[in-house]
Amino acid sequence: MGAFENQIHDFNPGIASNGVFWTIPMPDSAVDVAPGAGRASYRARNLPMPDYHDFVSSIYPATSEPAVVSFDIRWSEIQERTNRRNTTDDFAGEFVVTKATAEWSSRQAGFEFQSDPGDTSVSEHAIVGHERNGVFF
Repeated sequence: MGAFENQIHDFNPGIASNGVFWTIPMPDSAVDVAPGAGRASYRARNLPMPDYHDFVSSIYPATSEPAVVSFDIRWSEIQERTNRRNTTDDFAGEFVVTKATAEWSSRQAGFEFQSDPGDTSVSEHAIVGHERNGVFF
């Protein structure tokens, strides 16, 4: 049995002509972050997002169906603070381990999905932080 045999939806923005994949610009209003306070949110409402139906179709785009997705992800409740510095790979960061909640929905012709409310979600591991790497190290 293939790994994606049972997959019926794959919502992602596709692959741009320059090779950047599964990434789109979002307005500043979609993000609110205070890393030192261990708080952040990332949200969108009715964001147009093609449904490629499965992973293979999303990386070898043949067809997709127009859809919209909405999500609200929130990080809060500081659990731990940690700092990392790696001079070999030019990476440093100050991170706050938190809890997170997520709520997600999608709509398209003939299909709708709505997750349970965000406050019912359980996070295994969530982090908010500030990192520096490469030329910014």
